Amino acid sequence: MSYFSIGVISGLHPSPREALQTVRDLGLDHIQLQYPAHLDSDAGIQEIQSAASEYSIDITTVFCGFAGESYDDIPTVQKTVGLVPRATRAERVRKIDDISRFAQKLNVNRVAAHIGFIPEEDGKERDELTQIVQQICDNLAARGQVFALETGQETASGLLHFIELVARPNLKVNFDPANMILYGNDEPIAATEKLFAHIDGVHCKDGCWPTEEGKLGEERPWGEGDVDARRWVETLLQLGYRGTFTIEREISGEQQKRDIAQAREMLESWLRELSTQEGA
Repeated sequence: MSYFSIGVISGLHPSPREALQTVRDLGLDHIQLQYPAHLDSDAGIQEIQSAASEYSIDITTVFCGFAGESYDDIPTVQKTVGLVPRATRAERVRKIDDISRFAQKLNVNRVAAHIGFIPEEDGKERDELTQIVQQICDNLAARGQVFALETGQETASGLLHFIELVARPNLKVNFDPANMILYGNDEPIAATEKLFAHIDGVHCKDGCWPTEEGKLGEERPWGEGDVDARRWVETLLQLGYRGTFTIEREISGEQQKRDIAQAREMLESWLRELSTQEGA
């Protein structure tokens, strides 16, 4: 199992040292870092690097987040999230560039984001978004970085077509199987197979299909939703995935820690069993 790593998403609260000690206490050694604006300074960079070194934590990704985003329901996501809303687009493009520079200082070569609901139909709106993502990819490529799109707000076919339109080798996919379900858009295993050539990172998150029009489905602990989590992991391995399995649990407090620890134990068990079966 030496080529597998398991990580978690962290915002480094209340401090880098305390957050990364918690990550280590959970038995994990990789994180996707939610962009911590309050630490985007020379002193903040040093504090993060010191804590990461102390606890031997690798940062695989810096994840973008933007002021004013809301995930309350699907219409609100459409209006507020990512680069699709025109009113906030220019500011958010600048923010991605800032986050890329922050990641570069941490020697992290991967920046990820939800860019919003990508239009699936031809037209001016999708053309504009295509050109913007091309610009972002070109800026990040100059720093040796990839730009990873978080899945969920479009079908796998729609996302694949958009990637082909952007036509940049450093445009990748951060695949979240639960999001495909939570947004009611696609079956995660079939979507993984369709997008696999572009997947360079994954979230281990589970959830159930929406039960109301315009509402998101319900997130669930890993292995307790509709993802078919073990079969999804098996599919990734069969396709050749050898990257980090990053646990995401979007609650807080002690229950979040328990759910993350349980997810780690499940993943370790499955990866050990499946890699043995494959003779890895």
